[in-house]
Amino acid sequence: MNSLTILETTLREGVLMEDINVTVADKLRIAKLIDSLGVTYLEGGWPQVFEKDLEFFQEVRNLDLKAKLTVFGATRRPGTQAARDRNLKVMLETHAPVCHIYGKVWTLHVEKVLQTTLEENLNMLRDSLELLKSEGKEVIYTAEHFFDGFRTNREYALENVKVALTGGADIITLGDSNGASLPNLVRDGVLAVKDLVGNKPIGLHLHDDLGLSMANTLAGLEAGATHIQATVNGYGARTGITDLTALLPILKLKMGLEVVTDAQLALLTEVATKIAEIVGLGGEMDYRPVVGRKVFAHKTQTHVSAVLSDPEAYEPIDPAKVGNQRRLVIPGLMSARTTYFREVARKYGVDLNEDSAANSRILEVLRGLEDQGYSFEDAEASLELRLGQLTGRFERILDTERLRLFEVIRGRSQGVVEASLKVRVLGGEVEYVAAEGTGPVDTLYQVILEALKVQPDSSFFDYMKSVKINAFRVRTLNRLPGDTESNTRLRVRVALGFSDGSREWTTIGIDEDVIKAAWTALVDGVEYGLLTRAGTQNLESISA
Repeated sequence: MNSLTILETTLREGVLMEDINVTVADKLRIAKLIDSLGVTYLEGGWPQVFEKDLEFFQEVRNLDLKAKLTVFGATRRPGTQAARDRNLKVMLETHAPVCHIYGKVWTLHVEKVLQTTLEENLNMLRDSLELLKSEGKEVIYTAEHFFDGFRTNREYALENVKVALTGGADIITLGDSNGASLPNLVRDGVLAVKDLVGNKPIGLHLHDDLGLSMANTLAGLEAGATHIQATVNGYGARTGITDLTALLPILKLKMGLEVVTDAQLALLTEVATKIAEIVGLGGEMDYRPVVGRKVFAHKTQTHVSAVLSDPEAYEPIDPAKVGNQRRLVIPGLMSARTTYFREVARKYGVDLNEDSAANSRILEVLRGLEDQGYSFEDAEASLELRLGQLTGRFERILDTERLRLFEVIRGRSQGVVEASLKVRVLGGEVEYVAAEGTGPVDTLYQVILEALKVQPDSSFFDYMKSVKINAFRVRTLNRLPGDTESNTRLRVRVALGFSDGSREWTTIGIDEDVIKAAWTALVDGVEYGLLTRAGTQNLESISA
């Protein structure tokens, strides 16, 4: 099975998913990212349905892609000549070297959707293939709804495959277009087709409506399929199709198939994350298999201890091989085992192995934070900042003396939020600055930027002006110990996510007042960003 080929179809199938809308420029960026993974075929679009895909096929020629550029379309329409069919003509206009066409197999679709005869449907397939092959194209044929057709009318489904074979299709792909077939049906279908086509490659295009696409892919591979169609993050119509980002490590690391190089596989998490951001679904990445942020996160004491002893205990693959990383999250620091906490602290450059007064002080402060409700499992930047400050590695950058925040009305009804801040930056002179914004958090951030702007060291402002707040989460915490139903101090936990374009971090603040909690998280986020920024100064150079 080392001849296994992969058709990556995010740019065609993926954009059929609800909420995904991309421009030609977006598609060109995505194409370069996909190509870096070493896939065999890169499907660029469906120009009959999306006219802008013609522009993509024109522009993509300048990218020098390694994958074979592929265009998608349908067999000719009933009652027409293939040479005059608009869909086939547009496919040829793209000058893509590979043409991928689909045709109907399930008699329900032939008779009720196409409203034609079973014989004419076969003629449509034969004529379309012959035209494309006469133009010198490599042709991939996908038998849409093959497994439903195989289940309801086996003879006609296999006759469809025979016509594709005689028509010259280079790869015959079997589609589970409703995503509802079970693995045993997929296996039986592949075996039946294999008896017909001999050494001709058999492919799979499997939807995930019932969560079966990966199981069906593996069943099909076991039965003899050697071509898989997939998308990054499983994007596709409805709930998507086979997920390339899960498939590649399964093929290479679990099945030993050299479908991509080690270097290409190591790009997987980065590519998946960047594409998710381009299509506007970056916020849904945390829990994705293989490439999600949570996949290699270990929280319970038992799991963490086991992973520290041997990562294989709770990690199916080495995260570094797919460009991801292990995370030891903190579910309550003081309740964790000693070895666990020492490992977490060591990750941030703090050695707590010694039984010293300084280490006791660190533990006391962290215990106090935990008593207030602080937990750092989704805000490791706040923990690293606290450890750095407690050990003298980090100095406070922003020393607030006074902050005012208020909302004003301009004209008849235009609302604006204003803030004034009296602050000392890194022990310098006290500055008084003001700013306005569209909301409380935005305004607080703007007033901090104003404070950094007036500092002699312009690098602080130059860096932070490019940092964006990309997440704002608020949740109510349980009552503190000693609170009663009649004496409840309601507290909120505010988490702010930051991004400088190349890295992300999250900080938290807790208070009975949501603005104060947001201010704590905001100051922590700015300080952490400045103290750990890359490519400007060593950490120690802006530390005490």
